[in-house]
Amino acid sequence: MKVSFPPRLEFHFPCPIVLVTCGDMGRKNIIAVGAISHACVDPPMLGVAIGHSRHSYKLMEASDGFVVNVPRRNQVKVVDYCGKVSGENRDKFAACKLTATKSQKISAPQILEFPINIECATRKRVNLGSHDFFFGEIVAVHVDESVLDGEGRIDKAKLDPMAAFRESYFSLGDAVCSFGSAGAP
Repeated sequence: MKVSFPPRLEFHFPCPIVLVTCGDMGRKNIIAVGAISHACVDPPMLGVAIGHSRHSYKLMEASDGFVVNVPRRNQVKVVDYCGKVSGENRDKFAACKLTATKSQKISAPQILEFPINIECATRKRVNLGSHDFFFGEIVAVHVDESVLDGEGRIDKAKLDPMAAFRESYFSLGDAVCSFGSAGAP
């Protein structure tokens, strides 16, 4: 038997958790985002939802793009801090002892200490109600060699990424099966 839940967002399913940097090297900010998704393969695009009341929204609205910074599990305290503290009157880079580095293709900085930085040029913005969904074309990807396997691919165990689920952060467990290998049910 299934129980009905009210139609509101409550992390009833796991979502990736990342830090998005926005603005520019002079006026920059970091926001923790769980509302992130692949949006398109050709051109490659990601999408992030940012609430209108957030300080980062104003920076995203006036910017040419944003950077998706993928954290490791051991960076959870930084992720949590950046998700609960506003950057309007506080420099989160300084507070978390993070290094803002210039991106190659857009004005938003990236976080040097995070193993993956995905530069996204904003291509479209859609008002959804309380949030806007920013679609960003992936224009550059930077990956720390420490998370690569011997064949130059990202190794999940070395990266040790996180997801948000029911108001907590979780690391990803073991793979269940490879895409297309399960066969008929």
